[in-house]
Amino acid sequence: MELDYFKDTVFELLNDSDDMAVKDIQTKDKENIFTVLLMDGSHFESECRQIY
Repeated sequence: MELDYFKDTVFELLNDSDDMAVKDIQTKDKENIFTVLLMDGSHFESECRQIY
């Protein structure tokens, strides 16, 4: 699996999640980072890396 495909899939999972109450997802594509903002005001950052 390619990293870009994985990142796209993770984005879709986060975006479609009803349980997490996602308000916004900010992406830094070149740095492979997602910043997820939730309705309750929480912020989370996730980095995707492919390990060989």
